[in-house]
Amino acid sequence: MDLANTPFFGLLRQRLDQLSERQQLISENIANASTPGYRPRDVDTSGFERMVASISSRSAAGGVTMSRTNAGHMQPGGGAGAVRVVTRDDSETTIDGNAVVLEEQMARAAETRMAFETGIALYQKGLELMRLAARAPGR
Repeated sequence: MDLANTPFFGLLRQRLDQLSERQQLISENIANASTPGYRPRDVDTSGFERMVASISSRSAAGGVTMSRTNAGHMQPGGGAGAVRVVTRDDSETTIDGNAVVLEEQMARAAETRMAFETGIALYQKGLELMRLAARAPGR
């Protein structure tokens, strides 16, 4: 059994990949905080969040599991396409057209780090449960 292709680990891996991409974009935004005309970019998380919410509500209602019905859909075990990057201005724009607010970017970086650490902890707990289940009885 390949653990990477289970729905739990596959979905978690997709989320960690998305968070990694977001952290890279936030770093680029911070690096360009004084570049004239620079507009900050971020990962569009709405698609992922809608997918998780719909799966959760369907699973709770009727025990429906996630499946891939179209080649363009996210694959439960991974293999989804690249994340969608959007330009998202912060709350202020300077006279030179730069729309990066360092405080907002640092808050996003901290939020992303906490979400990534949570994902890693879930991944480790999932592996611990698999090891526990694979152990011989009485050990």
